[in-house]
Amino acid sequence: MAKPISVEPSQGWDGNDGPWSTFAIRVGNPPQPLRVLASTTVSETWVVLEAGCTSSDGSKCPNARGNLYNQNLSTTWDDQGLFGVGVEANLNYVDFDNGDYGFDTLALGYNGSGGLSLDQQVIAGIATKDFYLGSLGLAPWRVNFSLTESSPSYLSNLKNQSHIPSLSFGYSAGARYRLKKVDGTLTLGGYDASRFAPNGISFPFASDISRNLVVGLQSIEFSDSNTEPKNLLSAGILTFVDSTVPHIWLPVSACKLFEDAFGITYDRQTDLYLVNDTLRDTLLAQNASVTFVIGNDVEGGDTVNITFPYHSFDLEASYQTLNGTTRRYFPLRRAANDTQYTLGRTFLQESYLVVDFERANFSLSQATFIENAEQKLIPILSKDDASPNITITHDPPKSSRSLSGGAVAGIVVGIALILLIGAAVFIIRRRRAHNGKETKVEEPERLSDKPELDGQGKPFIGELYNPHGEADSREVFKTNLELDATTQPQRAEMQGSHGGIEMVGSRGGAELEGGNAAVELEALSLPVELPSLYPRGSAIPSPRTRSHKHSSTPAAEEGTLQLSGLENPEPPLPRS
Repeated sequence: MAKPISVEPSQGWDGNDGPWSTFAIRVGNPPQPLRVLASTTVSETWVVLEAGCTSSDGSKCPNARGNLYNQNLSTTWDDQGLFGVGVEANLNYVDFDNGDYGFDTLALGYNGSGGLSLDQQVIAGIATKDFYLGSLGLAPWRVNFSLTESSPSYLSNLKNQSHIPSLSFGYSAGARYRLKKVDGTLTLGGYDASRFAPNGISFPFASDISRNLVVGLQSIEFSDSNTEPKNLLSAGILTFVDSTVPHIWLPVSACKLFEDAFGITYDRQTDLYLVNDTLRDTLLAQNASVTFVIGNDVEGGDTVNITFPYHSFDLEASYQTLNGTTRRYFPLRRAANDTQYTLGRTFLQESYLVVDFERANFSLSQATFIENAEQKLIPILSKDDASPNITITHDPPKSSRSLSGGAVAGIVVGIALILLIGAAVFIIRRRRAHNGKETKVEEPERLSDKPELDGQGKPFIGELYNPHGEADSREVFKTNLELDATTQPQRAEMQGSHGGIEMVGSRGGAELEGGNAAVELEALSLPVELPSLYPRGSAIPSPRTRSHKHSSTPAAEEGTLQLSGLENPEPPLPRS
């Protein structure tokens, strides 16, 4: 059986809004070493192109952005054209950011490390400074470049080629303020049990595959040595966990309670909570902590507590809006509506995330920081490999030498079923012998033997499925814009004179018409493209405008990321 893969940290701390622990990868032939973040949202791997650093950025820019990728130096680069990257539009990150998409060799680790190498992986070269560093995409959704061209994700390729046991991962962002700087941790096909305190609680995916890691944030409890504990969240909210972005986006009412508790002030010019040296010294002396209480819904049920020291909010920003200077800031952002509620990379410093795409669930646990702790990689078995009588989940065991209550119950049920079948066979054979007649004994049909059923008559995870009748895919239109990192002084994006691209799809996109025949994905391989019901020039719903909804039904194990053409992009929208 395949074993989990631990992705090697770069041992560097990078970025213009952290800094953050990055991971070492190599792209192209000959391999070009890069340092990237981990993205829990995208399927492809983003790398920063040479266009991402201009003469005005200075000589330190290439190293600051994790090194630059040059397609012209790679003999295996297979260009597919410019497409919109199509994520975080609800946060006004990428209204019209583009990527130069293609295929190339992707390897883990630095040169000489012996890390796994795969050919023909989907790579997106970016120049925008909205995302200052590249990212290793961890989502399993397929990428469509046209009606006929479809490519599996990196995670899916790893599983399909038997390099990892399942479509799953475990991740924590690392903490520079802990011990002697604790690097981030990323495990593909399992998790590292040495990096968190298990709690046995898991959450189902939300129905939208582009925003599937949704939890109920029930309260935010503030405490310090000087004041009484207080709740910084007036009412529970549903929020998205996303390592692609650095900040925590909360309702304005919650932000104002943070302002009162920490004495921070919102800066409208930069849209940040800037912190000067005097205030920082006060906050460090205050020694406050904040506990996020997480559940499956906005109230009630089992909950998980994730506690943060003030140091986890003590970050540095060096955006162009700060005129090239580096400033301390508090990584809190004001959300305009509920589609912006997000727990970004800041949240994943003190929490450990385990995602099991095949079972459509995930868990969050308090990260632990134990000096010289020995790595303990635990595989998450594929649904294809699991026993029909025992449900294998990624919930961490309470003890390495004991079975959980659920596993024991499953074994007992399995044994009872075997004894029952054995007794039935014995009785039937006795009757057959007595009557002298031949009788055929049929084994009970398992639901898992039916390709259209899983559990209670629901489609397998491998099918495109949505309880609301919408396509489990997101569409991003192709653009003919040129790569340009100098168009706007504060946004060096891949953007041309036409403004950009518009996105439609399941995040506010087309729905299946009632008269159309249902289409299934067969064996997780054939992507399904749904025609847009919105003709060009008509009003297209904005992406990600639906409220978060939990679904107990399986999400698509391998959905589709749609990339298609657009001739007349809409003008850019102002950023908040």
